[in-house]
Amino acid sequence: MTLMSLQKRDDLPSKVSAEYIAEVCFSSYARPGLELKERSFMNIAMMIALNRTPELRIHITAALHLGLSEEQVVEACRHAMIYCGVPAGREALSVASDIFHVMKNSTKQETAKMS
Repeated sequence: MTLMSLQKRDDLPSKVSAEYIAEVCFSSYARPGLELKERSFMNIAMMIALNRTPELRIHITAALHLGLSEEQVVEACRHAMIYCGVPAGREALSVASDIFHVMKNSTKQETAKMS
């Protein structure tokens, strides 16, 4: 679930969550000390460790849009196997693979439309 989808919902938990995320969480991204890519990389690792697959999808997609490579995402998943366990790393690799596939297909479709 994204911030935008939370903002569109009419229930109290969604509204409070969206407000909290916008005010508290995103403000930390502007702090000095870490680049946005580094924060994004950390988010991937934490979502793997916490077994938060829906959020992992969001953060892997965001990381790729920020310029992290597929290789870097794969390495994060592989490295997580050491500290989070092989099942967690494999699940993360599966999620990453799905995202890579979707992004490649959407790029191919957009290229075909332009031709």
